[in-house]
Amino acid sequence: MSFALEVKNEILSLNFSKKQMHMLLVGFLKFNGEILYNNNEVLFQISSSNNSLIRGIFKILKNFYLDDFQTAVIELPKNSSNKKLYRILLTKNVKQFLTENNIFDFNKNHKIIEIPYFNIFNTFELHQDLIRAYISGVFIAVGSVNSPDTSNYHLELQFKTIDEANYFTKIMSFYKFDFRIVSRRKNYVAYIKKSMLVSDFLKFIDASESVMNFENSRINRDLKNNLNRYMNIELYNQKNSIITGSRQIKEITFIKEQGAFNLLSEKARTLADLRLENPDVSFSELVELLEERNIKISKSGVSNLFKNISKISQQLKEG
Repeated sequence: MSFALEVKNEILSLNFSKKQMHMLLVGFLKFNGEILYNNNEVLFQISSSNNSLIRGIFKILKNFYLDDFQTAVIELPKNSSNKKLYRILLTKNVKQFLTENNIFDFNKNHKIIEIPYFNIFNTFELHQDLIRAYISGVFIAVGSVNSPDTSNYHLELQFKTIDEANYFTKIMSFYKFDFRIVSRRKNYVAYIKKSMLVSDFLKFIDASESVMNFENSRINRDLKNNLNRYMNIELYNQKNSIITGSRQIKEITFIKEQGAFNLLSEKARTLADLRLENPDVSFSELVELLEERNIKISKSGVSNLFKNISKISQQLKEG
């Protein structure tokens, strides 16, 4: 099961008040349902390729649509990405149902985009619980979110018209969500990509368990990435220490071969001997070894001594 489907099923498993259930249903039906005409009859079809999702909607629908409806399972072609399509078909008093629930305006022949019953832009704080339920329904209908196990954080809702996308983003802007809109294959996609915004949106639609899964996966991946970065830095530093140590040993050995070891200061001679004994250790470790010999010195002090050794080696080579 995909993470997006887990989120949707979690929402549908919550205990909503009747008003919240109604708002969720309206949000879903506006963007999932399809009006069909059979002679003079108006039908309304709801469909999904996921059985658990359609059962969740079916359970809520029974509270508000009291007439009979048909259910069907349609076998899809073998080359289809899904094996089955689960369908609910409303067949009686459909026009009345869609009109009373502010889903479709048959006089103007278009979907009603606005949230019904109240002016969201004047009273959105008062009706926040209903708005969240409505947005939950919209997300169940047309939303998706990437798995938190991936490195690409992405949550989106796909609308058929720019007006639908704009209205959704306007609602969400009241809650500080900065959804962007992009056109994709004749649809309009409202999306967010920042991990914190994705997490906050999941909280907004009350998918608390999914939020925990999202955050745990994100934290674990961040820890793993930080550990990998640390390991890469350690390997890089170790490689540099080996290269630097090898160069310094060559310089020290050359100075000794030239009988010029006495040109070095006492500290430099001690450091040179320690480097010959410990070809791979870092400057920090050399500081500790020098302290064991009662020589107090910093890493920058060690670096300066090696610069003097290198300078003397170069002078000897140049004659």
